[in-house]
Amino acid sequence: MRFDDFLLRGESNGQAQLVGEELTLRAAAGTDWFHHPAGEIKRTNVISTYREVHDQVFTLSTKVSVGFNSAFDAGAIFVQVDDDNWAKLAFELSGAGDPTVVSVVTRGTSDDADGPSIEGSSVWLRMHCDGHSLAMHFSVDGLYWRFLRWLSIPGLEQRPLKVGFGIQAPTGAGCSAKFDSLGWSHEPILDFRDGS
Repeated sequence: MRFDDFLLRGESNGQAQLVGEELTLRAAAGTDWFHHPAGEIKRTNVISTYREVHDQVFTLSTKVSVGFNSAFDAGAIFVQVDDDNWAKLAFELSGAGDPTVVSVVTRGTSDDADGPSIEGSSVWLRMHCDGHSLAMHFSVDGLYWRFLRWLSIPGLEQRPLKVGFGIQAPTGAGCSAKFDSLGWSHEPILDFRDGS
C-alpha cells in the first residue's frame, strides 16, 4: 500500500502534499475532530486522507512528525465506522506543552486519554483491527511496539471501514505533520503486549 492509495477529504481545512513515500498534511487554524463529552462542541473540520477497507484483519502503521505550535496540535491515524463512531491515535502537544501519545475513542461522544510523553518531534503509531476490536500501539524506534489501548466501537465488524491519516490545530494558527514509513499488513497480532 502507498499513500497515493488514499483519498483526500476536508480540503477546505488545510493542505496535503505527497512527495514520493512521504505525506504532509497542513491544518488550518481552529480545526479539530472531537465530540465533547459534555456535548459542548462537535467539531469535524479536519483535513484527512482515507481509504475504504473491506478486510476483517488489518494493521496500519506510520511514523508521524509534527511541527508543534500550540496546545492540541496533532497528527493522527484513525479507524472510522461512521460520523459518530471512530477512534484516532494521535501525536499531540498536550496542554502542558509536552509531545504526547493521545487516544480518542468516539461512541457518539469522545473519550480522550493522554498516554506517555515523547522526547522529540516524531513517533511511530499503529492501529490493529482483529475484526472485533482495535489495539493501539506506539514506538519510539519503529521496532518495539508499546501497548496503549484495547477497545471496540459500535459497528466495527461492518465493512467497509474508513482508515487513514489526519491533522488538527484547534487552538492555534495551524500546524503541519509528516507521515512516512507507511506500514500495512493483514497478519494478526497474537499478543498485544509482547512488543511485536
